[in-house]
Amino acid sequence: MKAIKNKLYTSDLFLACLFLVAPFWSLPLSFFQIYKTRRRFYALLISIFFGLTASLLAPTGDLYRAYMTYFQFQETDFNGLLIFLNDKPDFLFYVILYVFAQLGISIRIIIFGLIFSFFNLSFNLLLKQKRQISMIVVLLFILQFDFLLQGLFLRFPLAMLFVIYGYLNKIDGKKQALLFLLLASLIHFAALITIPLFFLSKIKFKRLHLILLISLFIMPFGSILFMYLTNNFIHYLPESPLKTKIDIYFLGYWALDFFEERSWKALLLFYLERIFYILVLLYFIFTKDQNKFRRYTLPFLILINILFSFPNLFSRYSLLAFFFGLYTIIQENRTTAISKMIKMSFAIIIPILFTVRIVAQQKNIRAGHIHSIVYSNFISLSFKSYDLKWIEKHIDRETATPKYIKPL
Repeated sequence: MKAIKNKLYTSDLFLACLFLVAPFWSLPLSFFQIYKTRRRFYALLISIFFGLTASLLAPTGDLYRAYMTYFQFQETDFNGLLIFLNDKPDFLFYVILYVFAQLGISIRIIIFGLIFSFFNLSFNLLLKQKRQISMIVVLLFILQFDFLLQGLFLRFPLAMLFVIYGYLNKIDGKKQALLFLLLASLIHFAALITIPLFFLSKIKFKRLHLILLISLFIMPFGSILFMYLTNNFIHYLPESPLKTKIDIYFLGYWALDFFEERSWKALLLFYLERIFYILVLLYFIFTKDQNKFRRYTLPFLILINILFSFPNLFSRYSLLAFFFGLYTIIQENRTTAISKMIKMSFAIIIPILFTVRIVAQQKNIRAGHIHSIVYSNFISLSFKSYDLKWIEKHIDRETATPKYIKPL
């Protein structure tokens, strides 16, 4: 089905008005229309909806710290910013946050822009397909994003968005790929690991596939090996904020310890994400091709195999493996028995995973304004905010969690 050319239709006006009056209730019609017409107008509406929803998240966890830094920056001069950045190995996000704070632009704009970009980018890739993409494929590809968690963490997902743009630039034959990866590393230092992966993608397919198979044997004890290598490597690094961050993320609390504090919902999510990943991995193990998408997916699979037993690092970097993995599967359109079985499994696991992710964030949904997306109009939702007074009243300073919301 060919995409319908840009032109204003009565259905567009109707859906645009419905979106302004009741964004939530316009969503099913938007999905139906994008499947029927393949027009970017409806992709924009859906992307705006998810961006708007994520921007309504209550400031907890990392987002709480981002909000407090934002309020601090409102009272900080440029010299104060430089002092603040002294102990940061990555600074670009804080510079952006500082500019927003100084100009009085809401931090919600950053969250909206991040989530909007993920969804709009996904639709753009799907709509470029020459063959018709079924509704289930569209849903499965966009539902892979944990848009609530991405809205809560901000820095890391923003860095990964730059990484994705960098790799897609390379796939399209453009030369800005390394620039995007460098910018991603300046947003979050953890994106540095994607630079050697970028060069790994340049080796021959047979060797790359062999490395993938070898990495399978590392999966059960990858955390032990990785921690051993990291522990020996950081001794050679000079004392710096980067060294401190590496120690925390790869050897300290965020490596393994925090897993012991997870709730049953987080543990369920932990195992479902691994089932999802194993399905993606099996597809690339049992099928072989030499297209440009697969070349850039395999290095991410190798990385995730090494990080498989790291709870936090797996959850973070798997975004890249899922994104490029699913898109490669869509591109290849294989009809073998095993590929069909894996795709049917996606149709089961991804909606379950999406639902569990929503349930896992139910405290944040109940604590803030996000629940009002169901009954409020677009204008009123756009003007909702979390000021310092609201945060002090509803969010615990020590734990960065909602004060009066009990878990279900």
